[in-house]
Amino acid sequence: MLLPVLAWAESLPLPIGQTPVLPGPYMQVWQDPQGQTDFAQVSALPDSAWRDVGRRDASFGYGGSAYWLRLDLHNPHSRSFGWVLLIGNPLLDQLDAYGLDGERVYRAGDQRPFDWRWVEHRQLVLPLNLETGETRRIWLRMQTDGSANLSASLMTREAFDHQEQRSLLLQGLFFGALLAMFIYNLSIFCITRDRNYLWYSLFVAGFSLYQFIQLGFALQWLWPNAMVWHQLSFPLSSALATLFGIHFTQGVLELDKAPAPYRWVVQSLKACTWLVVAMALFGPYTPALFGSFLLLVACAVAAFLITLLRWRAGFAAARLFALGWFVLIAASLASILSGTGLLPYSLLTLHAQQIGGLIEMTVFSIALAARIRHIQEAKRQAQTQLIAQERHLRAEQARHLELQTQISESLEQRVQERTATLQETLHQLSNANLRLAELNRRDGLTGLFNRQTLSEELTRACARAERGKQSVAILMLDLDHFKQVNDRYGHLAGDACLRHAAQRIQQRLRSSDLLARFGGEEFVALLDNTSLDGALDLAEQLRDDLARHPCPYQQHSIPLSLSIGLHAGVPHDPSCGEHWLDLADRALYRAKAGGRNQVVSYEAKAFDGA
Repeated sequence: MLLPVLAWAESLPLPIGQTPVLPGPYMQVWQDPQGQTDFAQVSALPDSAWRDVGRRDASFGYGGSAYWLRLDLHNPHSRSFGWVLLIGNPLLDQLDAYGLDGERVYRAGDQRPFDWRWVEHRQLVLPLNLETGETRRIWLRMQTDGSANLSASLMTREAFDHQEQRSLLLQGLFFGALLAMFIYNLSIFCITRDRNYLWYSLFVAGFSLYQFIQLGFALQWLWPNAMVWHQLSFPLSSALATLFGIHFTQGVLELDKAPAPYRWVVQSLKACTWLVVAMALFGPYTPALFGSFLLLVACAVAAFLITLLRWRAGFAAARLFALGWFVLIAASLASILSGTGLLPYSLLTLHAQQIGGLIEMTVFSIALAARIRHIQEAKRQAQTQLIAQERHLRAEQARHLELQTQISESLEQRVQERTATLQETLHQLSNANLRLAELNRRDGLTGLFNRQTLSEELTRACARAERGKQSVAILMLDLDHFKQVNDRYGHLAGDACLRHAAQRIQQRLRSSDLLARFGGEEFVALLDNTSLDGALDLAEQLRDDLARHPCPYQQHSIPLSLSIGLHAGVPHDPSCGEHWLDLADRALYRAKAGGRNQVVSYEAKAFDGA
């Protein structure tokens, strides 16, 4: 009579609520090194053949043996809630479950087609239904070439749904952050052609694929029936991510310019990475898996030490990279040790590599941004030095000219030698002034654009208007009787009038319009997207505004007026700028001939008739 009570004392009461239970301490295990024993033989084993798991996560490391686990479950509640046994290790090759649903056997694993699973999920989900007061024993058989870590948790279906929603949110944020880093750095590479950003983008992509495979998403969404490829993709993606990380570290820390030992270490790690890639593609799975783990740890430790040494040698950017590699080392060790069973299963160890990788890549992104800032600062300092050198050169040239003058006055016998040197210096200075004049786009008196700039902008504006089928207008403006102003008030007053007129005209134009001094007292306004009516209205405003605002000069108020000729329309030829300028000039001539202080637009019929 007491035997059922003793059996129930060792059974696991099914939980309720939102808190999952780890069934490891309630499980018993029997190891099958050859993996040949069937369920009938295992179920007939005496209790003495079984041993308690004795830990939370039922982890047995790497070895390739088959492990049989048995678990007694009991429903002490007043009704059946429906439960789920979630296997948190999606990389188990084979998992068989007996006793879940009558005589049916649950068979799944990443070396079996995905549609074999009873529940379509990236992890192995085993549904359970126990009636009130029912006790049931289930058996699990797992066999894998990787980590024999069950990582199981038992919960109600409601708790499973709640946990799944939170997990998908976090996974979405995780992969979304990786995708943002990939797109951002790949965009910077496309703009700057700096290969460091390409290697970093590939490193992020390789790490993302590695995590996509490790978390079970790849088998669910990418290759649900490609068992062979799925087996080799895990160490292959790890090796490729490591290879891209080596290239990235080599470029950012400028190891090509570092002493020879650094280069030897980098080349050795690259060779080992290609060896692991070859093992993943053509060799056995287990050596390739261990090779990828060892390679990851070796590269992370080597990168950490190299960044510390480079930091010590004065390479300031290395400190952030040292922090990033340290985080990745700690996360990778936690993940590997959890797989071997040396660290207990927990959410932290389960997602340690994800957390560490995300922190590492965020630190690397910050380091790359700091690198951009450092390059910009170096460029700014170089420009400052060039400007200082140019000023020094000009001062030396001025001093040299003064010295030549003194020598020519005191030493007539050296006139020819010094004159030749002076001519050469003047020639160089003249060439420099010519180059500066070519770069100078503004009129020195009024501050407006000069005629050369007008010609360039006119060509572009006509081409733009011709493509967009938009109207463009050209205004030719001339100050009336300007010679009389110079004769009466002086040329300084004339200059003041030119500046006054330029200011009055400019303030009524749009920011997209262009005003240039064409020569003497003539100005040209280039108006984008402006019809003939709009140009006439603006020209009349300009004429009226200048007439109502004379130029103040000393104690005088100098009256000014404008004659304006204009032409507007949609260009049919992108190179019609000079011709349109000539048409506006003809209209200006007619405005002056008609008595000045008026606006005349060019109309082909009227002008041809005239």
